[in-house]
Amino acid sequence: MKIAVLPFNAAEGTRPALGRQIANFCSEMVRNQGAEINSISYLAQVDQDGEQRAAYVNVADKLVEFSFIAPLFEQSDVDKAMDGLIEVTDEIFKITQRFFERGNETPLFEKEYEFDVDGLFSSMTEMTAELARQTNVAVPETLEFGTDNPRAFLNFIEGFDSLQYVQQANGMVAQEFNPDQSYASLLRALEADTDFVGPYETICGLGRLCAQHRIGTFDAAEAALRKASEIVPNDFKAFYALGELYQGVSLGDKATSAYEKALTLHEEGREDAAKEGQVENWLLEKASIYSRLGIAQMTMGMPVNAELNFKKAIDLEGPDKPSLQFLAGVLGQTGRAHEIPGLWKAQLDKNPQSVQLTVAYAVALVNADRMEDGVKEFEKALETFVEEERLFVKRFYAPLLVNNEDLDRAMDFYEDCIDTAPNDIPLLLEYARTLAAAKREFEVPAVLDSILASNPDPNTRAETLAWKTELTEPKRAEAVMSAEKKLSEGDFDGAVRELRPLRNWLADYWKLWAILAAAHNRLNQPEEAKDAAERLINLYPGCEIAYAELMAALTTMGKADDAYSLMRYAAGMMPSSLGIHLNLALAAKRAGHTDEAKAIAKQIREAVGPNPELDPVFAEIEG
Repeated sequence: MKIAVLPFNAAEGTRPALGRQIANFCSEMVRNQGAEINSISYLAQVDQDGEQRAAYVNVADKLVEFSFIAPLFEQSDVDKAMDGLIEVTDEIFKITQRFFERGNETPLFEKEYEFDVDGLFSSMTEMTAELARQTNVAVPETLEFGTDNPRAFLNFIEGFDSLQYVQQANGMVAQEFNPDQSYASLLRALEADTDFVGPYETICGLGRLCAQHRIGTFDAAEAALRKASEIVPNDFKAFYALGELYQGVSLGDKATSAYEKALTLHEEGREDAAKEGQVENWLLEKASIYSRLGIAQMTMGMPVNAELNFKKAIDLEGPDKPSLQFLAGVLGQTGRAHEIPGLWKAQLDKNPQSVQLTVAYAVALVNADRMEDGVKEFEKALETFVEEERLFVKRFYAPLLVNNEDLDRAMDFYEDCIDTAPNDIPLLLEYARTLAAAKREFEVPAVLDSILASNPDPNTRAETLAWKTELTEPKRAEAVMSAEKKLSEGDFDGAVRELRPLRNWLADYWKLWAILAAAHNRLNQPEEAKDAAERLINLYPGCEIAYAELMAALTTMGKADDAYSLMRYAAGMMPSSLGIHLNLALAAKRAGHTDEAKAIAKQIREAVGPNPELDPVFAEIEG
């Protein structure tokens, strides 16, 4: 028996999150008993500034007709469907629960539950029992809600709804989404019942996802995680999430402190993990903290500390040893690249059947200038492993073949891999470059179209569109290059005149907006420069030039605080960029954050050493 569960529609004035999550809770309880349940999420794709984003939809504020549900039966093999309606007025809940079967417009079951907040759990238990009956499974008479406090539970599911949304949208949430209210709901739930695990873990998870995808504000995420760590002072997860948050905005000292605190708290949970039979998970968690701490230290220029923590992580990790990649990076940065193959070989000797370790060892040999040995390992792997594993070998051998100018064989390998992974964007990009190197550029636009159809990240999308423009609209692309030449020669008016008629034709061509932003700034036209730079950032959020030009425009307009906020955001996105951090220091100085500006300048000086070209910039920052 397969059943589709739709979110309960929310009546006017009722928060849709409640309808989604009450239906979701019933589904999870029954699914845990072995029922086949397809939970339906109404996520609509919306175009915002040229990006495809996802938004939750409350399809109606009333019960829908069967004609709305009928397509579920036509497009899937479900036998039944559950839907309903929720209405909340002055803390009185009315929930209608319905079930339909294929080909029958009349509901199999329909009931309205009316209750106050104190009756929440008993009514949800009854709804869950009915769902179980419709799927021919049994659920316990008493369900576990994680808390005995219904108000805490209601606040929890509102916050949890946001976590699910960010996960399902893969970070591409609607621009108007703000997680602040979700943090507040989760904190209210946690304060109402400090033993309720759900709100605490959801705050940590939501904070991590929002930091990863740049959703909401830094201050709100930090405040929520700090408050959660105070309410639950003996758990490591809030500090782990804080470490990621600080790391994302290049606050290295705070990130390392947070990870070190997380390690201390995590160690205190060793005995509990042993009692609960969770030692393996406990070890993997600890490895993850060591690894994140090492990454933060590597970013801060502390390779000795980073190496030590990566080694600790490797000792605790499973057979694939993901932290080996980071340790290899430390060795490469400290002039010890010759040691890297030995790292992989030691692990490969322990697990010779691992195709991942075999490939990593072969790549390490090549990177250590042992080309012949690396090629031998690749060829041996092609002979040793079965077909599915050989595809993995081909995936990493192909770039080496390109470098060795064996383009025909490389293209064969790429095509084999694309047959089984047609939406693998990095794979498609490498294949396109190989076609171009083989003088088969006429085939490249079709591959670029495949990349664009595979929902690439905005930066890849911008670069791919630019390449396609240059191949398919060469005359217009040449005009943009002509404008770039005029810009470099100081003919700023000429550059603007060249590009003005192309703005509609080449609206997705990021290079046009970069040149326009620069030309307008040099003509002391900050409003026009700001518009062009903002368009550029919307198209290509990873473009360093865009932030420099927008910062210049904002500064000319007297908006020093806005320029500083912009560069803090940019530094979080591109933590390794010298230019971004130099501009952040300038913006900080101009906005009155003198100590921060000097601290950043000091770190840059230590990283680059004597550099006369930067002396005038340092003079402004440190003056």
